[in-house]
Amino acid sequence: MAAAVATADPRGRHPPGRRVDDKNLVFDTSPVVEAVASFDQMGIRDEFLRGIYAYGFEKPSAIQQRAVVPIIQGRDVIAQAQSGTGKSSMISLYVCQIIDTTSREYDRFSHRFHIT
Repeated sequence: MAAAVATADPRGRHPPGRRVDDKNLVFDTSPVVEAVASFDQMGIRDEFLRGIYAYGFEKPSAIQQRAVVPIIQGRDVIAQAQSGTGKSSMISLYVCQIIDTTSREYDRFSHRFHIT
């Protein structure tokens, strides 16, 4: 299991409504986890990579740099970071990666799947 934990405040708190500055984060990371500084180097499918850039994202946040690749590789990951650092987008990226967009098969139960 890979783990990446980021905190800017030793108590794990941050001011509400303020963006967390990635440069001031301190990480406790499993030795096998490496930071990947670019979305291009993460193994993200081209169609989703184009979407990431089209929405104006230029580089992954600190937590994304450490967690996206292991998640895409199917490893168990525990990623903890402040609100607004891109944790939910990591889950979305993974879901997009595993969906077969070429399949014409319809799953009658797919409407019951929700991520909260």
